[in-house]
Amino acid sequence: MKRRIAVVSITLIIAYTVLLFLAQVLDVYYVHVLNVALINIMLAVGLNFIVGFGGQISMAQSAFFGIGSYTYSILVLHHSPMLLDAVFAVIITGIVGLALGWPALKLKGHYLALATLGFGVIMGELMTNLEHITGGANGLTGIPPFSIGSLQLNTDGRMFVLLLAVAFLTVILSIIFSKSPIGMRTRAFRDDETAASMVGINVSLMKIMLFTVSAMFAGLAGVLYAGLLGYISPDVFAWSTTFNYLVMIVVGGLGSTAGPVIGALLFTFIPEWLRFLKDSYMAVFGLVVIIMIVVAPEGLKGLGAVVWARHLKRLFRRNPENLKASREGTAYEHHSN
Repeated sequence: MKRRIAVVSITLIIAYTVLLFLAQVLDVYYVHVLNVALINIMLAVGLNFIVGFGGQISMAQSAFFGIGSYTYSILVLHHSPMLLDAVFAVIITGIVGLALGWPALKLKGHYLALATLGFGVIMGELMTNLEHITGGANGLTGIPPFSIGSLQLNTDGRMFVLLLAVAFLTVILSIIFSKSPIGMRTRAFRDDETAASMVGINVSLMKIMLFTVSAMFAGLAGVLYAGLLGYISPDVFAWSTTFNYLVMIVVGGLGSTAGPVIGALLFTFIPEWLRFLKDSYMAVFGLVVIIMIVVAPEGLKGLGAVVWARHLKRLFRRNPENLKASREGTAYEHHSN
């Protein structure tokens, strides 16, 4: 266990260092895309709490994203303290998630999906039609950039450092959750809700908690998105965009932390790489999604593990000495125990 934690920690540190280096050498356009990818990581990791860990279906992630973004933007445009606005927006989004999680206790499967989808549609209509508050279809402009003391994070390069730190924090929180006793209870009721209830797991409380945590992750992403772009509009938070986050976690690998991260990075960059196809790029993008799901039904994370295992097995077969050394090491450990 300690060895695994050390490997994960070293991997995260290396990834963090590499990304910081890339931000210094990449074109401004790619730094901006990386910033968007980091926000998508927060949204995908948050949605994975409900869908991946909890086995529930939620179509409300884009609505939570919008609630956090609009709450923060409206407050900060009225010149209230920026940090308090950000914290308040995340808390409000969490409360909305808790409120949505409560009636969802009586719903399962496609009924829960439809209920959360309805919530997303309602929030989209409110964002568009409450013009005196949200700016209507034109959205809100002039949202000030984040600042730390006298330092304004008004460029993509400066925002990248903040977004990278927050994205890594969300990933670490997800890893801690998945390895904790509460994370194991969550997976227990995902696999068999009846059996989990019989051994004393409070399934209702767990579902509400997952909705609340997922909403807070999306609210945080909404706050950072508003600070990054300086402009928000309802089309960014349309209910249909939730499908993008679902694709990210399904193709990346449900129920893991690495899966949503891989999916978010991949499905932020692929549409950008296909822009040269103009109007037909969405058709090619859909084909890419279908191929990935067929090739890796358990997600790219699972496919990577399978490829890695087969590669190691082949390596041992080609090198009998390695196989012998491995067997001797295993025998020694067994003898020591």
